[in-house]
Amino acid sequence: MFNGKRLSGWMALAVFATVGGAMVAADPAFAKVDVDKLTIGGEIRERYEIRTNSNMNQGSPLSSKGNESQGSHRVRVNVGYDLTPDVSFFAQIQDARQFGSEGVNAVGTTGIQAVSQTNANQTGVDLHQGYILVKNVLVPGLSLKAGRQEIMYGDHRLFGNFNWSQVGNSFDAVKLSHNTQSVDVDLFWARIFDNAATTTQAANNNIPFPAFANNTGNTGTTTAAQDIYGLYVTLKPVANWTIEPYLFMLRDSRPFALGQTNNVGATAISQAQTQAQNRNFLGGRVNGKAGGWDFTYEGNHQFGSIADTCSRSSGTAAGCGTLAGQAGIAGQVTGSRGAHINAAQHAVRTGFTFDAVPMKPRIGFEVDYASGDKCSNGARAGDNNACGQSKSSYSLADNLYPTNHFHYGYMDLMSWRNMVNYAIKFDVKPSPVSKFQVDYNIMRLANTQDNWYRAGQAQYFVSKSTNQAASLGQEIDVHYWHTFKEKFKFEIGVGHFFAGEYLQKSVGNLSTSNGCTQGSASNGLTCADNTATQSQNWGYVMGSILF
Repeated sequence: MFNGKRLSGWMALAVFATVGGAMVAADPAFAKVDVDKLTIGGEIRERYEIRTNSNMNQGSPLSSKGNESQGSHRVRVNVGYDLTPDVSFFAQIQDARQFGSEGVNAVGTTGIQAVSQTNANQTGVDLHQGYILVKNVLVPGLSLKAGRQEIMYGDHRLFGNFNWSQVGNSFDAVKLSHNTQSVDVDLFWARIFDNAATTTQAANNNIPFPAFANNTGNTGTTTAAQDIYGLYVTLKPVANWTIEPYLFMLRDSRPFALGQTNNVGATAISQAQTQAQNRNFLGGRVNGKAGGWDFTYEGNHQFGSIADTCSRSSGTAAGCGTLAGQAGIAGQVTGSRGAHINAAQHAVRTGFTFDAVPMKPRIGFEVDYASGDKCSNGARAGDNNACGQSKSSYSLADNLYPTNHFHYGYMDLMSWRNMVNYAIKFDVKPSPVSKFQVDYNIMRLANTQDNWYRAGQAQYFVSKSTNQAASLGQEIDVHYWHTFKEKFKFEIGVGHFFAGEYLQKSVGNLSTSNGCTQGSASNGLTCADNTATQSQNWGYVMGSILF
């Protein structure tokens, strides 16, 4: 990263000609820049990734295993400027895409016509961050950050920048922070989704800053949105230890059957951050080090209400095929918030680093848990309305907006939803700028009748109604990281997943009428009589340059 003192006059002129030359020409005030207050930086990252048998040999036909191979890149350019010691702005433009995504799908479309089209995956050039930061607002230590920004807390389990992704996470948010020597307090609001920006509710687009819809999904006078509010406190009682209580409140007023094109599948109650719910996360994190030991615990209780997908306008819940939530009440409609949320998440991690030993080896252990619910897929034969009118709560945990990549196996096969994960981690540092690491994970379902949710929180496999197998499998990962001259970072990793009883039970001599796989059609995992369950392999190589 370069600061203004290292920039020559021609470089500063070139940067502003690129970013806003037209603005400078139109308004000479933009040219009055003190380059000593200007910061410019960025990143170029290239990655090649391969995955074999993504379908776990559950594809149809069986020869369709879902092998994947992909090259991708990310380019980020940052511009920061300190208007005063207490007022600054920051903007980060990124281009993130798969190699070859400029082309269109039409046969015979090549050359300049192809590369002039919008890239197929709709990522392309975007504003990743862009905010104003004001420090010492009213009182010393109080700051205000408004605009698009990354939000990260703790170990990124609920809020993370998801830096593994070439696109990453960022939020349109307003955040107040107050920092002292003994305590830090963050209070924020972020809007994740706003229907007024879509064409699905065109009649509401005349509302400049929409509010929310009512619980029944009526949108005649207001528009629906997804917002999240957060309070995160960091207490620092002693050196190297923090206690971090938090409260997050997800408020989603979108109609239950909205079916947005960029929210496909959200009408399922098991969809992550599904619409028509109020979900609260009350929890905390304890983190610290003592001697060679390190320890982290994070856990939360989730409560609130969620749409139950059951129509009870006649005053009875009889015949409801999915979670009903409570006894029928006359006048209730499909999607009313009759189900009470009662979910939990816990994670414990500890390890010891042998600082006196060459290469400073560390061995660590981790246990992760997140609750599931047997009614995520609706009522099952013979359960006597257990997912109907007598069912009053829903216990599938939500993972919010995390960085799951480095927590539950680097192959990204697990999220913090309906899971139990046991991990052993070992690493050494051959040099101060390199690291070699081996991880071993044992993956299980918390509730065998709920689904297997991948790192992106979507259903990876939909469990059969008769499933009683909890063992998903085991994963081993091997990684190596190295930094050259502080600016170039290189990493390489491989992983292997050994299929467990859950997948083995999904194959064999079962007929299609009995549901011969656990698969989800949305993932290309269809029903097939398969007696050869196989495991999955994954690997990547990546390099990035910081400037």
